Amino acid sequence: MGKELKFNNGKFKIMVLGDIHERLVIESREDELKQRDAHKLFEMGMKAFQPDLVVLLGDTCSEYQECENYTLLHKEALERILKPILKTGVPMCYCLGNHEHDLGHEKEIVEAYSMIENFIGVNDESAPGDFNCNILIKDSKGENDILNLWFIDSNNCAEDREISNYDWVHKDQIEWYEKKAQEIKDSHNGKTIPAILFQHIPVYEEYELFREAKPYEYFWSTPGYIKPYKDKRFIKKEGVEGYLGEGPCSPDINMGQFESWKKVGDIKAAFFGHDHLNDFTGVVDNIILGQNKTSGFHAYTDGCKAAIRMITIDENEPDKINTRIYHFKELGLTSESLGPIEKRINDRTSMNLHKLGYAGAVLAGAVGIGAIIKHFKR
Repeated sequence: MGKELKFNNGKFKIMVLGDIHERLVIESREDELKQRDAHKLFEMGMKAFQPDLVVLLGDTCSEYQECENYTLLHKEALERILKPILKTGVPMCYCLGNHEHDLGHEKEIVEAYSMIENFIGVNDESAPGDFNCNILIKDSKGENDILNLWFIDSNNCAEDREISNYDWVHKDQIEWYEKKAQEIKDSHNGKTIPAILFQHIPVYEEYELFREAKPYEYFWSTPGYIKPYKDKRFIKKEGVEGYLGEGPCSPDINMGQFESWKKVGDIKAAFFGHDHLNDFTGVVDNIILGQNKTSGFHAYTDGCKAAIRMITIDENEPDKINTRIYHFKELGLTSESLGPIEKRINDRTSMNLHKLGYAGAVLAGAVGIGAIIKHFKR
């Protein structure tokens, strides 16, 4: 847990995995094949990019169930799910996802992670929430801290679902972040250390990366998810890279987390999971906001586009963040768990086919009703 991280030959590389949603227990041949596909993606990422750190963005396991020793069950599942990474010895850290709060076993899950040698980062006991921490990265010589990583617990669903479906990073967590950031600055002679933040549920400001779709763009657009935008459809703004497959599932109200980052001035980029289809990257007020697709094959997704994100930081410019998404299919991998159609179809095509099918059914129904009415009139 206390392993020190540093730049390697002038670079620091982070491999980020979105919601894997792997099974706690393998129960079928399908489970086994889906895990094998995920393992292929993890192995290829480790070999091709040789990261210095691997980050999990939450919801690593699904199919939560009660048992006598939840910590041990979760530890064994993590060791199985992450085996291709764990065997390399590369350090790992994580965020808690919303589903890891579902049964109230957050503390057991955090304990399970702490029992695995590769995992670094320790929950700051002064922080509200179940796992909030930061990790400082030293230069290649191991002398100076030149990069900071934040890991924030974005909680689960809101207590009052009329206000918001998903919870938010609470005010006391934001106060903890600001206080901790000031402590880091004070301990580095007043210097602000550039930082990257990781958390599960994305911030409200991601919607600033989009524009409202025009009527003729309907089939290329995505409906908003949060309450203020539910009746609107969106297209990425120019300059936003990657894929917008669903409206970001942020909290429905804005509690000021992003504004806090701007005030403190350390965060250069923030990366999120939660939305299994999205892998876009854009800039809002000089802060990079990036989404990670699912990195597994159990969650809702689009064919062979499960993905990893690579983040690379140069020692000489630690405030400049370079990042790119790599899809399963793009890496030349072949799926064993998906059928011939599932391998090729993406979520947008699938949704549009459903819409066309629904429209066709409505039209057929209308024609049928019209014929019945004509019959009775006669």
